[in-house]
Amino acid sequence: MNDGRDRRVRKRAYYHGTGAPAQLVREYFRRLGSVSLVLDLGCGTGGVSRAAPCGVRVIGVDHDRGALELAGPHGAVLAWDAGAGRRLPFPRGRFDAVIARDVLEHLDRPWDAVREMRAVLRPGGLALASVPMARPRVVWNDYSHRRGFTAVAIRLLFLDSGFDVMRVDRMGPLPLAARLNLIRAVPWLLRLPVLNQVWATSWEVLVRKP
Repeated sequence: MNDGRDRRVRKRAYYHGTGAPAQLVREYFRRLGSVSLVLDLGCGTGGVSRAAPCGVRVIGVDHDRGALELAGPHGAVLAWDAGAGRRLPFPRGRFDAVIARDVLEHLDRPWDAVREMRAVLRPGGLALASVPMARPRVVWNDYSHRRGFTAVAIRLLFLDSGFDVMRVDRMGPLPLAARLNLIRAVPWLLRLPVLNQVWATSWEVLVRKP
C-alpha cells in the first residue's frame, strides 16, 4: 500500500512543471490554423486538451497510465506506447494535426513514432513537435531523456519520414514572455546570441504531410 502511494508521489513530482503553458498551447493552435481533430502524442497530464480552442477536439495518447488518469477529465485519452513499435490505434489519414511536445527525446527509435504521426495525418495535415536542444543542462535534467537534438537532426528526422519541413524555431522559458503576451515573439528574440545561450532550451518544428 505504501509503495503504491510512493510511486504516485514520485510521478506527481515528475509531472510538476512539465505541462504545456496555456499561452504556448494557444500559439501552437495559431500555427496549426483551422483544425478540428488533433492528436496529442504523449499527452502527459492533458495540458493541450485544457487549452485547446473551442470547437477543436483533442485526443491524447500516452504510455503512462498515471498521466492518463490526470488527463482524462480534460478530454479523450488512450494508452499507447510510442516506444513499442506499434501502430497508432486510429484510421490512417484521420487527423488534421498532430502535436508531439517533449516526446521524441524519450524514445530509442523516434523515427518510428514520426512515421506513425505521418500515417494518421490526412494529406496536407500538419504536425508540430518540440524536442530538447542537444545541450547537457537541457537533456540530462530529465532522467527519462535518451537524447537531445540539433536543428539539423530534427529537420532530417522529419524529412526522412516523408514530411515537408516548414520551419524550425528556438523556444525557451524567456522571463516575462507569458505575462507580457510575447510568446509569439520568443523564437525571434532567442535568435539573439546572449538570449539564445541563456534561455533557449528546445527546437519546435512545424511540418506538413504532402
